[in-house]
Amino acid sequence: MSLDGAITNLASWAGNTMMPTMAGLFFAGAVYRYSKGGPFEQPLYGGFASLMCSGILRALEGFVQHAGATNADAFWMATMSLVNWTANVILPMFALTQLAAMAMHMGGVVSEIYPGSTWIRKFVAAIGALMVSGMVRLAESMVTQAHGIGG
Repeated sequence: MSLDGAITNLASWAGNTMMPTMAGLFFAGAVYRYSKGGPFEQPLYGGFASLMCSGILRALEGFVQHAGATNADAFWMATMSLVNWTANVILPMFALTQLAAMAMHMGGVVSEIYPGSTWIRKFVAAIGALMVSGMVRLAESMVTQAHGIGG
């Protein structure tokens, strides 16, 4: 095996296996810290950063597999993959965290029914994230049908 092959395999393993695994550990740590009333934002951001490392690696793999960044089609496909990954992985994950936070804040639902209350803000954020994800899926469907891509 060559040094290039070894480095490629190491990067692929780290980005496609280890970073999503680390993201799961970061998210679990954030949930635990949140349950204890401690600061949970840093592990939460660490989980999202780990997932973004994996997405960036996949975009770079897309460039390499399709003749490099100078190829316009490869750039378009990698950009579309990055948008797809962001809209269909990151935003639904964000929506789930917002719904979980909303559920945790609903303990005082009778006394906190006003537009600025925390659980309503969390619910609106979650619905907004899911709406953006749905709009991107619809746009992807329109683009693939217009260009005759897919089945």
